Amino acid sequence: MLSAQTKRPIASYIEKWANASVCSYQDIAVRAGFTKADIIYMFISGEHRVPLDCIPALARALGCDGNELWTLALQQYFKPEILRQIQELSTRDHSPNERAWINALRSMSGGADPELTHKRSERLREILLD
Repeated sequence: MLSAQTKRPIASYIEKWANASVCSYQDIAVRAGFTKADIIYMFISGEHRVPLDCIPALARALGCDGNELWTLALQQYFKPEILRQIQELSTRDHSPNERAWINALRSMSGGADPELTHKRSERLREILLD
């Protein structure tokens, strides 16, 4: 088992959402398509990696953001450079300018995921119309 300081980000994320859920670990496991609650404990302890094909169902069972869980799951399997290349390929439908905006927002927010509130949207509109 990994210590709290070396716990994979996905393990902490699953633990946070599982503990915040009104469902038991058993219910979460079953809703995600597993037969026993032990699997949730194994994901949290780092004893078992989350299978990529289980991410959508697990995200629904946890009530968390599927894209965020997917990104964390990929980190279990790929080194950072390979993961960056995969992410670049998955954003091919974005123009280079759109990717630059996304990267700038991520950089400015320290990697957080700030909500696009009405006020922020209006401020962004003002910037773009200058």
